[in-house]
Amino acid sequence: MAEESAKRKITFVSTEVHPNESAIVVNYYLQLISVSDNGKQTPGERKAMQKSIKVRVSEDSDITAIAREIIEKYPKLIPAIKMRDLESSLIQLQSRGGSIPDVRAKSRNDDEVGAMAMNASNMLESYTRNRISSGKEENASLDMIEQYIEGLYEDMPDKIASTRNILSLAKNPQNLDILMDNESLISAISRVLREDNKKSMELVTNIIYIFFCFSNFPQYHPFITANKVGDMCLRITDQELNRFNLWSTDLQKLETKCIQSPNNEALNRDLEKEHRKFQAMIRKQDQLLFVCFHLLLNLAEDLSIEVKMVRRDIVRYLMTILDRETPELLVLTMTFLKKLSIFKENKDELVQSDSTFTKLEKILCIENAPVQGLALKLLLNLSHDKAFRTTMIRNGCLSKIVDLLSSKTHVILTLQLLYQLSIDDANRDLMTVDGVVPLVLKMVLEYKGEKVNTELMAVAINLATSRRNAEVMVDDSGLKFLVRRVLKTKDVLILKMLRNISMHEGDIKFMFLDYIDELMILLLKNVSNPDVFVEVMGIVGNLTIPDFDFAKLAQAYGLVDLVQKKLASAVAAASEQRSKHEKKRSKRGDRDRDEDDEEEGRNWEGLMENDDITLEAIILLGTMLHDENIAPMVAKTETIQLLMDLMIIKEEDDEIVLQIIYCIYHFLLYDSTRQILISKTQVVSYLIDLLYDRNHAIRKLCDTCLDIISEINEDWIKKIKHQKFQWHNSEYLSVMAELLVEQEAAAAAAAAHQRGAKNGGGKGGVRGDVGGRKVALGGNTYYSGLDETDSSEEEEFVRQIGGTSAILDGP
Repeated sequence: MAEESAKRKITFVSTEVHPNESAIVVNYYLQLISVSDNGKQTPGERKAMQKSIKVRVSEDSDITAIAREIIEKYPKLIPAIKMRDLESSLIQLQSRGGSIPDVRAKSRNDDEVGAMAMNASNMLESYTRNRISSGKEENASLDMIEQYIEGLYEDMPDKIASTRNILSLAKNPQNLDILMDNESLISAISRVLREDNKKSMELVTNIIYIFFCFSNFPQYHPFITANKVGDMCLRITDQELNRFNLWSTDLQKLETKCIQSPNNEALNRDLEKEHRKFQAMIRKQDQLLFVCFHLLLNLAEDLSIEVKMVRRDIVRYLMTILDRETPELLVLTMTFLKKLSIFKENKDELVQSDSTFTKLEKILCIENAPVQGLALKLLLNLSHDKAFRTTMIRNGCLSKIVDLLSSKTHVILTLQLLYQLSIDDANRDLMTVDGVVPLVLKMVLEYKGEKVNTELMAVAINLATSRRNAEVMVDDSGLKFLVRRVLKTKDVLILKMLRNISMHEGDIKFMFLDYIDELMILLLKNVSNPDVFVEVMGIVGNLTIPDFDFAKLAQAYGLVDLVQKKLASAVAAASEQRSKHEKKRSKRGDRDRDEDDEEEGRNWEGLMENDDITLEAIILLGTMLHDENIAPMVAKTETIQLLMDLMIIKEEDDEIVLQIIYCIYHFLLYDSTRQILISKTQVVSYLIDLLYDRNHAIRKLCDTCLDIISEINEDWIKKIKHQKFQWHNSEYLSVMAELLVEQEAAAAAAAAHQRGAKNGGGKGGVRGDVGGRKVALGGNTYYSGLDETDSSEEEEFVRQIGGTSAILDGP
């Protein structure tokens, strides 16, 4: 006899906070798998397990470090990819502090749902194991399988008893192969399901549950599909939903009679009796629907089968089930909908229904953590649709989000949903009214720990882009506390938030002047910390305040020299990269060189690590140039030439080029920098060349700069006007040039034909005089004024029109 060995399979499910201890509860499945000598694996029963891990969390604890330590200690129990889930649970434990919530007070359905510490998957497992088939079970045995089969051909009580015993056998995974190989059994069960599905709800529930036991293992899915169990589940679902509608209609009719005859005691007794009967039938129906949908959810692991379910209108069925109140059924239904909603077609069907958000909002009001969590996850999936986000805002979703954040229930999920809603500009302004902004700001300022949670800061950064929200954030000493926190923690995300706040015009910019010295000290202390450095520089660069003495600020903190160093560093880095690139190319052959150029996209000049710092340095320089006293300070440095070099190096980076041209615009306004710019650089040539740039903002700013140069230097007026004429009329001139060439070719062909006709094809033909050429354009006829003797001049004319040789080297 072959010996068998056993191995344990642990499947992580979720983590959650212990209800009354400072600990994290890990939910997982444990399954024993028997392995024979020939390598055949036999899966054993899968059990839902929990492990409590005690954790000491204080207000100042580093959540990420604690999570990493736990994963290193329990690598098999908690995979590294689930670190985010673990961090969320630790954050909830940290926010709870020393208080112990009353779990029983949060749920009225503990007897039905199980302990609140059990997650959604465990609830499903508990429900299927403990709630379905409430009848008394005998000690089922495989030796009596033939008697169970015979019972399936008897009356209804015998059929129910037989299916109950077969179900008891099917709950043991080791019996599944034996049951599946018994063709008589499977045939009889399938026949009873098809013929008697309308006669007994308990019978149908038992049979579907038998197949559900098979569906827990993927290797049995083809067997289930072959017996068309999935098709029967959908048919039964449709049948039960129609039956529910009939029950509801009959009950409503009886209620109407009672309203019309309030003193009729007999009717009132009948109504009360029907209500009890109705509730009992709903409980049984919920059990059946639960098993049907759970089986279908297992089969939906195969996407091809899931597509067939969608075609059979399963989304509509699931949406109808959301009106039920049984927590287990709601958890299962939303799990299924969440799975379906990741596909656009299903998402569109869900968001187009007017009742989707209404039903989910109602579910959010249920005091049940797993139910609320899945409702939030489903809303999060659907919130990727812009129209649905608008629907959520219009129907008052923000007030419910504020309630969830205030109660610290599912904080991470709620923040993720709020982030989705804050994507749209129109929605951000509305968040001021519903109290979202003050609550988010409070959570940021009161956050325990050095670095604020990423989800929370993502919401705050988005909200700060709205002027109305920014005004709320800086009001009542909000800016003071934000600056104080960032000076202490150097939190880059808070700096991003402050940077967004600082971009709004008006009094907000002036409020930052109260902290300008602190920001400058933070800037200079973090020159080697690029993340902090670039954000602080961005804040100062946003402070475009009229009449502010930037020259005094620059002298006090050496800002002009700092900008020059960053520009010089960028030019040096680009030169070094160019040198390495050339050396690399020189070592390869022409063919390999061309292939590598294609792979690199020929854009190696733009791929620099410090481009963000370079851009912010240029923006800061442009901001400081609002003060005319900065120009003489810049004139004494090499900043202007460095900017010209960068404009050539970064010609593919529109943002950097645009900001450099903006600095050039300011240089042209001041005598000290204007003379250096025009006499020592080829700025005019560069600006004229950029008149043909694809970026409209660059073209417009270049045009403005050339206008200034024309006004202050007469030597450039004629040449700039000539180039502007070609720029403004480039399309017309290009068409003209093409038509001139076509007319010349046609005239030459006509002349050759005429000479051939006169001379009969002989030698020494007389040269014909074609004269001026006509050009047709826009319904009008123009004369080029050129004949064949002017061919060289014409070629030069055609070459210049619309050409790229527009760069001038000087007057």
